[in-house]
Amino acid sequence: MPPANTPLDGADLSTLTDRQQAWFTTARGPVSVRRYARYSDSIHAAVRSGNGRDRAALLTFHPGAYPLAPAWLAAIAEAAPETADHRRPSAAMSSVRLLARMTPDHRNGIPRQSDGSVGWSMPGASARVWPDGRIALCGTTGTELTGCLEGSEWDHWKVAAVADAGLRLLCTPEARHLTRTGQPSGWYRPFDRGHSTGLGRERKGGQMYDGSTGASCSCGWSATAASQLGARALAEIHRREATGGAPG
Repeated sequence: MPPANTPLDGADLSTLTDRQQAWFTTARGPVSVRRYARYSDSIHAAVRSGNGRDRAALLTFHPGAYPLAPAWLAAIAEAAPETADHRRPSAAMSSVRLLARMTPDHRNGIPRQSDGSVGWSMPGASARVWPDGRIALCGTTGTELTGCLEGSEWDHWKVAAVADAGLRLLCTPEARHLTRTGQPSGWYRPFDRGHSTGLGRERKGGQMYDGSTGASCSCGWSATAASQLGARALAEIHRREATGGAPG
């Protein structure tokens, strides 16, 4: 494998000539890129696994996606497993959908197509993933990020991270910060947490109430408050600060 000396971050892939292959470095490992400009003008990129030897993903980009390709490739390299084989990913499609952060919610369930794939959408972009490792992310402007994740080491978490990274590039700016508020921790027995006594509300059976609630955002931000209302307030503050919005 030729040495990779050029950082992928900020690389202009449109400068590659027809059939030219180039190697780039990422924080995790090397990425090989080859451009086919004479007929279809597309770029094929291969992402190596963590050991630097096995191919973990093969992606295809058309000119409209060239500016987004380096960031998505770097995210795929970061999520790639340590090794890759020639089997299908082990990820369960319903689990990928549940773990994806770049999604409004899961209240409509997880409809699955006859081919086993699952899809979801958000403002400005949509995603679909297949059991055989294929992934297609489409923006409403027509830009597409497509490819195939290779090897059984691709689990639900890793596939969801790849989908999230691509959707974050394609979606509308306000959709990059989708916040969620969880449920309070609820009732518990003090001895289960190593406490001899508890503080707060108490009911029969010696149980204590814990109102602490978590809030999270699709960008990766998370926080915990003493109550569900407090968690919602923290999520609102984060969303307002992240998007530059005015108080509601």
